[in-house]
Amino acid sequence: MAAPPWVILRRRLGLVSAQAEAERPVSISVALREPPRVTVLDVSPRLHRGPRPFDKLPYLVATGPGVLLVCFAAGEVPTVTDDLVLVRSFVSPGDPWRQPTTGSPDLVPRRAGPSMPASYDIRSVGLTTVMFGGYLIAELRVTRTSDRAKLLRLFSLDERWFGKASLFSRDDQDGRAQEWSPSGVLDHDKKLWWFDLSWGLISCDPNVDDPVLRFHDLPPGRYLVEPRPFIHTIRCICVSDHMLRYVDIARDIDVDGIWATEEKVVMWTGVPSSDGGDGDGDHGIRWEHTYEMSFQEIWNDASYGETQLPAAIPEIVLVHPRHPNVVYFFLGRTLFAVDVLLHRVVWFVKDAHKLVAPGLQALRPPMGPTSLDCQW
Repeated sequence: MAAPPWVILRRRLGLVSAQAEAERPVSISVALREPPRVTVLDVSPRLHRGPRPFDKLPYLVATGPGVLLVCFAAGEVPTVTDDLVLVRSFVSPGDPWRQPTTGSPDLVPRRAGPSMPASYDIRSVGLTTVMFGGYLIAELRVTRTSDRAKLLRLFSLDERWFGKASLFSRDDQDGRAQEWSPSGVLDHDKKLWWFDLSWGLISCDPNVDDPVLRFHDLPPGRYLVEPRPFIHTIRCICVSDHMLRYVDIARDIDVDGIWATEEKVVMWTGVPSSDGGDGDGDHGIRWEHTYEMSFQEIWNDASYGETQLPAAIPEIVLVHPRHPNVVYFFLGRTLFAVDVLLHRVVWFVKDAHKLVAPGLQALRPPMGPTSLDCQW
């Protein structure tokens, strides 16, 4: 039986028990689940560098083509880690539904020195490939109450690792003195995109010798003076059908700046825009309003009635990696997908609470060795 074309991967990973590890000593394994069910990777505690991690749980930091970046940290949604594990060389079994896919781990050397601090801010770490093979781990640090930013890079080439730090002056960003609040990182269009869901995005090509940081505003009317708690439940930035997408739940004003009478789900698409860009060959983006639909239209559809869910505003989870019209939501204990343009529920799973953790990723599963092609 063929593997599904993509899976939903939970950020909080499973820690293999001592008994299970003794029966089958595999560092990383995963049994694929067809969406909207959630796939959970199982990680051996042997990957933790220190003593047995009774208080540490494995967490998915980032994904890249054919590779995952994992850490061990305390808490359901950790923010800082000192240790990273690169997982690659995935081997897909003959029957991915009955036999787990396995991967090979590689401990990332700990950073050291004043220019390369040991601790990582998990929300600011991105992963991509290196131009001539290997992988690149990049962390963007925007200094609080300062106009400086630092890009920390670790390159993996021929099984060797080396680091490089670069210091930048921040863009004027329309004269706003707001502090950067990292929400996540995307790998898209040969660049990494760091984003703050209340403010905008910062992009760069981390593979070049002298990367240039570019700031991009959120779509019109989406800027907030300060971050809101749990903003990730009403806003999402992702890649779908090879395009950058911004989705949110319009709660206060609609896209024209007029007070809204009903709440709606809205999508914007980031289209590359040549703007001269300081001669660095980079480009900006312009946001095109893609669609919007009131939740009342969704609730009125017969397909929503079949879910037996209340007419309540859900949390945004992710966008289908191939079909941008399909958005996944979470309400109560139910994970469900809506074709927004058709205001129709196309799939749902009851009692999914234990399978879902904050921060899900849409992924293409491994179709053969070293072929994990990831999409956020």
